Amino acid sequence: MNEEMWSELEKIDILRERMGVGYDEADRALKAAGGDVIKALAGLEHEQQSATGGWKNRGREVWGDLKDKIEVLNQTKVNLKRRDKTLLSVSAPLGAALAYTFWRRPGLRLLGLLGAAGAALAHYELEVDKTPVAEPGEVTDTVIIFEDRDDPDPEQIGI
Repeated sequence: MNEEMWSELEKIDILRERMGVGYDEADRALKAAGGDVIKALAGLEHEQQSATGGWKNRGREVWGDLKDKIEVLNQTKVNLKRRDKTLLSVSAPLGAALAYTFWRRPGLRLLGLLGAAGAALAHYELEVDKTPVAEPGEVTDTVIIFEDRDDPDPEQIGI
């Protein structure tokens, strides 16, 4: 082999070692860079960053969406009502866990189905309340109560 081929093989070996690519990819990058090792390294680095960067950004987006959905679910309540009177109110995750527990146990499954049928006949309702819960320190409504200390029957006014 002549000296030029050895030099090209050494360049390819450098690219393979530093970038963790195969012979074909290193040779392609070296030819695209006109034989310049530094340009080939920069090109391979750019390819690797763009290939993994897209997945990283998409992963962050999916994780952010999942956290938002979990937050909304945590703020959702399931209410058991009869004639506009709330008898029981639980968070949606707790309600789902209870429903799953009842469904997994055969004895509880039958009891749950009988209870659901009885509740439907007695006009009970399940209501899903998605009203967002206020963040700590966030003011949603302001209530001001006035009291006249001289008056024996104090009047309260809500605004």
